[in-house]
Amino acid sequence: MDTDWKGADPWAQIIVTLRGRSYKANLSPAIRGYQHKVTTTDTQTWRRALNVRLIERLDSTTVVVSWQDATRCHYGDQTWKMSRARCHGVCAMSGQPIAPRDYVYRPSRRTAVCNSHAMILASVLESEVPI
Repeated sequence: MDTDWKGADPWAQIIVTLRGRSYKANLSPAIRGYQHKVTTTDTQTWRRALNVRLIERLDSTTVVVSWQDATRCHYGDQTWKMSRARCHGVCAMSGQPIAPRDYVYRPSRRTAVCNSHAMILASVLESEVPI
């Protein structure tokens, strides 16, 4: 394997291997920093592999989310906190665009999880009913 894979997410390594070396360029942020930046061209593919559900509201700014990503990771009860978006993104629940300064929810353990880059628009999550 290439040296830039050292310490990379094992599942990202498998996906790249299965899809071939040409796909590696699209995943290099995921391989190096455990992040997969979703672009306009792969948003639909990413959304089909993703199942995000609200489990519980802990307080006005904290929720518990079930995150199931068939290509990267699975978290059955992950705590997310409300904040403001720092960059453009895509809502993991609705696919709507996210602009900087929008209110969003993010995983609370940002450095330790594969979906640390993910965001859910607060307006979308507020309309969800816990399962």
